Amino acid sequence: LGDLQKKLQQNKQVLIPLEKERAKLEKKIKAKESEFKQLERNIIALRSGKFVIRSGQSIIISEITSSNKDEVKSQIAEIIMNANKYTYKIVKPKSKEVKNILLLRKNHIEEMQKTILEGGNWVVNIKSVRNVLTGENFVYAFPELTENKVIVRKGEKITKVDFKLENFNKKDFGNKLNFLLSSSLAEVKRRGSLTNEIKLRSDSVNELRDFLNKNDKTNFELEAVSLSDSMTIQPVAVELKINYPQS
Repeated sequence: LGDLQKKLQQNKQVLIPLEKERAKLEKKIKAKESEFKQLERNIIALRSGKFVIRSGQSIIISEITSSNKDEVKSQIAEIIMNANKYTYKIVKPKSKEVKNILLLRKNHIEEMQKTILEGGNWVVNIKSVRNVLTGENFVYAFPELTENKVIVRKGEKITKVDFKLENFNKKDFGNKLNFLLSSSLAEVKRRGSLTNEIKLRSDSVNELRDFLNKNDKTNFELEAVSLSDSMTIQPVAVELKINYPQS
């Protein structure tokens, strides 16, 4: 009986770590099941267009206009506060009271502040870390710093597209114009612009149509030319310029 009791006690000692390991595995399984269910909900929400903020989406973009430590701290705090107000309004549209919902890591804010104080002109871009549904209690975000610089100069040709009018039709007109504008947007973004559209001078399209009506067989280049100097955070406005390529 003594030997049996001893063996039983030994077996119990062996089982204790196994039971702990089993509990850990069960906890991991539950966590994975929870992640999977959340992933399923996100996929359904994505397909139905229910996300109010998407992963990587800019929440607020703002310039830092000082190199003084206290002023920089104050401006960063104000930017985050405004970003929180904007986020809360989108995520909880029915709530009248604004609470802290936007979460940024402390070390990210400190690193941003350190970079700004080293000098230069900067734009702060607060971005969402993940997709966000209506009613969520927290929105995780991170700050991205971009140098605030001149992207295009007034009168600068940004992009161009060739028009060959021998086989021209109305569909070509829209496609060519859209290609020119999308190419211009891609170019200014490549240079560091944070704008999401190219603004076209209102009467440029009418001028181009008048030209095409009068010149139905003349090949030319259509250029997108900047109307003014534009910095990183500023919109880019262009006009259409017709140019005859040198033969």
